[in-house]
Amino acid sequence: MHLYLVCFDISDDRNRNRAGKQLLRHGQRVQESVFEILIKTPKEIQAIREKLEPLIDNTDNLRFYHLCRQCRHRSIDHEGDKIAQYPAAIII
Repeated sequence: MHLYLVCFDISDDRNRNRAGKQLLRHGQRVQESVFEILIKTPKEIQAIREKLEPLIDNTDNLRFYHLCRQCRHRSIDHEGDKIAQYPAAIII
């Protein structure tokens, strides 16, 4: 599994809301336009990109940052506290 940080700057309110709803299907919102999503296969990230593409115009921005396990372990919040490992809980 791979963790991605997805962030966007979409000017149209309707498209911005749609993008947020789409990303919530795959992960969790960590800020208004920033999501952490867990991806099982490269095809899955491509499918998400294809669903979001129609919502983006020339002035908008959509980025996918792959967060390796080592990078995630070194991540901290604004107070310097470690960010919980993703997923924070596993239900078996």
